[in-house]
Amino acid sequence: MQLPPTPFMFAVAASIGIGALWAAWSNHDDAFALRKVAWVERRWGRRSSRTVLALLGLLLLALAVSFLTFP
Repeated sequence: MQLPPTPFMFAVAASIGIGALWAAWSNHDDAFALRKVAWVERRWGRRSSRTVLALLGLLLLALAVSFLTFP
């Protein structure tokens, strides 16, 4: 049995996605101190880690929209 999508799941995924996009766009240092993002930054540089963070934000926004559109 599949649970119906809830607005709470949409709100959580959308807010984290928007936060990730904001951190990538504004080059916010606290976001790049996270363990996984810092690993990408040390390995490939700040520009690549900003791209990865922006892609993660877009994927989370797509997940949030999918909670509302697909049953």
